[in-house]
Amino acid sequence: MEEGGVNVIDLTQGDESFVKELEGLGADELRECIQCGKCGATCPMALAGLEFFIKRIVHAANLGLRDVLLEDSSVWGCQSCNRCVEICPMDIKPYEVIQALRRAAIKVESCPANTYEGLRNLYKFGHAVFPKGFEERRKKAGLPEKPPTALSYDELRKKYQEVLKQTILEEIAPFPLD
Repeated sequence: MEEGGVNVIDLTQGDESFVKELEGLGADELRECIQCGKCGATCPMALAGLEFFIKRIVHAANLGLRDVLLEDSSVWGCQSCNRCVEICPMDIKPYEVIQALRRAAIKVESCPANTYEGLRNLYKFGHAVFPKGFEERRKKAGLPEKPPTALSYDELRKKYQEVLKQTILEEIAPFPLD
């Protein structure tokens, strides 16, 4: 929320159960953050000028600001570079906070539509993203339309799917894991 050009956090929106949920989803060390800012100093999201970058995301998570975090798309902007993990003096693994937030968002279907497509593709084909528009070029070059993945090896694909069924995907997948 912005008041007079200054971002104001309404602490009454804090939800302790959300903090516990994030800890259960992999943000084990979330409460150890001392807000030193080292993660933010190295975060490409901060360098790109995004309002929510890793330091602010971790702070909002610690405050239990469920709605703020699940309504903002910043957690999906993380490039997974892990610079924040390398520099964190408290070893809170800030990227794990991002992953926990993504898991929480998927559980309540609060994420970009292409996230579902990527998860579905990962489960079905063993590859989350297929470059579009290159099918004809691949055919002309004598390659299959889609790059080879676990889909090419039925036994391997089934084993891969069994492994995925043993992860949190089993609980949060917005599609059937058959």
